[in-house]
Amino acid sequence: MKRVALTGIGAVTPLGNTIDSTWNSLVRGESGISRITKFDTSGLRSRIAGELHDFCPEDYLSGKDILRLDPFVHYAAAAAFMSIDDAGLLQGIGNRAQGSGQEVQGRKLPNSTAVIIGSSRGGISTMEKAVENMHVNGRPVSAYVMSASTINMASSYISMRLGTNGPALGISTACASGTNAVGEAFRMVRNGEMDIAIAGGAEAPICRLTVGGYGTAGALSEKNNEPRKASRPFAKDRDGFVIAEGAAVLVLEEMERALARGARIYAELAGYGTSSDASHQTRPDSEGEALAINRALKDANVQDSDVHYINAHATSTPLGDAAESEAIRKIFGRKADEIPVSSCKSMLGHMIGAAGAVEAAITAFSIYKGIITPTINLEIPDPDCNLHFATSVIQRDINIALSDSFGFGGVNAVLVFKKFPG
Repeated sequence: MKRVALTGIGAVTPLGNTIDSTWNSLVRGESGISRITKFDTSGLRSRIAGELHDFCPEDYLSGKDILRLDPFVHYAAAAAFMSIDDAGLLQGIGNRAQGSGQEVQGRKLPNSTAVIIGSSRGGISTMEKAVENMHVNGRPVSAYVMSASTINMASSYISMRLGTNGPALGISTACASGTNAVGEAFRMVRNGEMDIAIAGGAEAPICRLTVGGYGTAGALSEKNNEPRKASRPFAKDRDGFVIAEGAAVLVLEEMERALARGARIYAELAGYGTSSDASHQTRPDSEGEALAINRALKDANVQDSDVHYINAHATSTPLGDAAESEAIRKIFGRKADEIPVSSCKSMLGHMIGAAGAVEAAITAFSIYKGIITPTINLEIPDPDCNLHFATSVIQRDINIALSDSFGFGGVNAVLVFKKFPG
């Protein structure tokens, strides 16, 4: 089997429209959570979110494509083009050359390139607008509603723009979507099916239907008067997650190919484990989560004693954080007292299907830079979440790190990253 290198990262998040700006804000312990501005939140229980700021889709898509595609595709395309540029595979991808495929004339990626993008909600805001136009305003449904909102359109659009003929897949496994997308892409490269995989997650869920739905289910924080303190993973007084939007896309490349072209390697992606709780529609089960962690470690041929850092799923829900803590304890035992655990969601909010991809990127950055980002808002930890939390920046050499993702329906996905050279 082949080794897999992570050679490019692109991201748009509530903390910045690049991976570098996002990382810098995380290291500073800044929150990207604020009051929702995208729509009127009157009557909703939760009125806060992690929104993008100053994102310009015109930098990456033509005006025609912007109108015809849901924002989650805009975010995915932006992150993908930045990741490819960052990997040094193709420079200057974006709207400036106009039109599908024209950006890469004479400079195509190999046919053995896969594009896999995960999303939970897909084009839900486009669907909401279509229903409103039809039933409230009496307007006809747009001919582009179905194509704009389908979950595979993010990967298909990126593939069309790049002219790649490998698999173009959309994966939807709730909050594990981005991690599953990266994990399945990893398998393709490791098994020699693909030389390159462009993989990640994208989500644009900040609309009345999504926020209202999660809110009615009791999943969202209602700390509307303290938005920056609302996302409180592992805290005793946590009351739910804060919804957020954005995307992250990684370039995974066969190691020998990456070395031969002198690519920068952020980290080696060494293992992937996934499982189903086979238990409950929304209630997480620590047994299933522990199974995914164990499978990922075995897949990477790594001992639990070798792990130096865990980037937790840690959404800030009472049941979710407790179950993840229990799962980590089941795998690591007393070693869990020594492994730093942190949650990017304390600052980013929960980007649903994009969350795992963003957190995978941050985990790789942590290894590459030797820095563990903090969990903010963790003033009084829940006794049921008795782990070794990083509440301030930790500088240390990280050889092996985990990134956890767990979704509705009991879908669990875990990635193992190694320092390169390791």
